[in-house]
Amino acid sequence: MRRGNESGQAAVETAIVLPLFVFMLLGILQLGLMHQARLLTKYAAYKAVRAGSIHNADIPTMEKAALAVLLPMVSTAASGGAEIIKPITSAGDFKSKFESGDIGRNQMGDASGLKFAEVTICNPLKGDLNSGSHGNKEMDFDDPKVASGDQGWADSLRTKLSVQVTFNYRLPIPFADVVIYNIARGRDLPYVLRLGKDSERDEFIVKKMSRYDAAANNKLYILPIRATYIMRMHSNLYLTQKELPEENECIFTFEP
Repeated sequence: MRRGNESGQAAVETAIVLPLFVFMLLGILQLGLMHQARLLTKYAAYKAVRAGSIHNADIPTMEKAALAVLLPMVSTAASGGAEIIKPITSAGDFKSKFESGDIGRNQMGDASGLKFAEVTICNPLKGDLNSGSHGNKEMDFDDPKVASGDQGWADSLRTKLSVQVTFNYRLPIPFADVVIYNIARGRDLPYVLRLGKDSERDEFIVKKMSRYDAAANNKLYILPIRATYIMRMHSNLYLTQKELPEENECIFTFEP
């Protein structure tokens, strides 16, 4: 009779501990992959701004450069809702994955049009270029009067390209994905605890996180991983360039 009691106690203890133990293992694996994705995003930001500096700050060119770096961490949906990360062991694997389906278009067809790699220009802005007294339709990247900063520090920034790369990382580990996503989103926390003002909560959720929440409602959990890099231009900026934003739309953790 005693053996039966001990067996029942062991079964109860196992039922309590096993889910926590499994989540710990899955969570460690997922956090390790996220750390690797973060490191690759930093390098992708460098490659993106380098491509932009020599290609007139062209956003599609920069996004291709960033996606090429992030490709080993890019996953796609498989049957049953699971995520599959296709490994890259050769140039042929790279070409096949880089040009395939949604990845080749840099668009997530199952996630409200999110891109795998998205580039946002932080600087220069359209107003910065148009405010200068330049007779040409381009700003010379090697204009010594601008590049040297003789006319002021702000003026010298006109020939420096600053970009932010957002890697929309699809969490591939089951069970850990939903838990980590909800922790990262912190929906139940007052916005002020996330260094924001309550008046800005709705704007942040609607404008910056609505697409991620829409994907999460379809059991696809995506976290944006961001990195920023700045580099002096090595090609001319067009004064009427459509890619240049009216205002800085990059997202930083120290925003008020």
